Amino acid sequence: MPNGTQGAGLAGRIVDFVRTLRAAGVPLGAGRSALALQAVERVDLGSRAEFVGALRCVLTASPAEGVLFDCAFPLFFGNRDAFARLGGWRAQGLRSMGEAKPPPGTLRLLRAMQSSSQLIAAPGAERVVAGAGYSPQESLSTKDFAQMSPEEQAEARELLRCGVLCPMRLGRRFRPAAHGPRIDFQATLRAGLASGGEFMRLRRKARRPEPLALALLFDVSGSMTSYARMALHFAHALCSGRRSVEAFVFATRLTRVTRELRGRDGDVAAAAALKAAPDWEGGTRIAAALGEFNRLWSRRVLARPGVVLLLSDGLERDQVEQLRSEAARLRRSCKRLVWLNPLLGYEGFEPRARGVQALLPAVHEHRSAHNVSSLLGLAEALA
Repeated sequence: MPNGTQGAGLAGRIVDFVRTLRAAGVPLGAGRSALALQAVERVDLGSRAEFVGALRCVLTASPAEGVLFDCAFPLFFGNRDAFARLGGWRAQGLRSMGEAKPPPGTLRLLRAMQSSSQLIAAPGAERVVAGAGYSPQESLSTKDFAQMSPEEQAEARELLRCGVLCPMRLGRRFRPAAHGPRIDFQATLRAGLASGGEFMRLRRKARRPEPLALALLFDVSGSMTSYARMALHFAHALCSGRRSVEAFVFATRLTRVTRELRGRDGDVAAAAALKAAPDWEGGTRIAAALGEFNRLWSRRVLARPGVVLLLSDGLERDQVEQLRSEAARLRRSCKRLVWLNPLLGYEGFEPRARGVQALLPAVHEHRSAHNVSSLLGLAEALA
């Protein structure tokens, strides 16, 4: 590390870089800044490749973290074109596709830069970061997903990521509780032995809460595109870090995407789930998908009483009778079958379609899933 003002400036820039990555979601401990400074002391600072490699080895541990690293690095260590490109993504509302599409996590990085107390001192930085403001409004949570602009959808995804609660249920096991409904005789006896045989007070216990077993079945056919993309982020918020949630998508076939949705980064996880579904935006075969789930997956993922969330518009035309029987079988396999229907968001909706009429008798609850408020309300009801 060079001495003097230049070295101090580089050290401060590295520390700010680590703080921004941490705010953007990369799990970096407090000592990672010192480790990064030690790493760059052992490389040739005249070689950009060695400098980048040293920081990458210390600050990233997965491909998803590497995406954020690659997006943030040019903003802190040269390359003024990065600000123009980042500002262009924000101004276009993420409408550009193909190679010009921003990497996953770009908006989260911008918000982390805005919330940082020390912004980047580079031309255009203040203008770009100032345009990345995040102020979720009440109107956004009640707006239909199909009517949102790409930028509004990005903000809605953040609302889902931050607002979804982990559904819990009371298990069979007990834990100590100050005001539990049952007396814990073993704990009371142990406390009496510790006090010389005198029982000062009764120990109590209550049922221990544990994660609710969930099976997510999401329709990703062409008629569900606008809602399925947002639902995948909702599914990621439920799946991330929890072994009690299983996720499946279907259009003409059933695909398990639990592993893809358990990634740390929601944008990367949703993109991986879309890539894993070969029938994305294809036709609709709800009956066949439910039949495959009943035959191959029901006993595995519903070994203990669980809740099944079925997201679909119910527009099945060809196999209505099979849909009726498969839905009834699924109802018997789970504790609760909840149908999430985006069409309920329309005031004039009536269950006239044959597929809708076949599904309704089998479900325990029929709810809307057309906006952020409906999905968050579902998470709160399950929790």
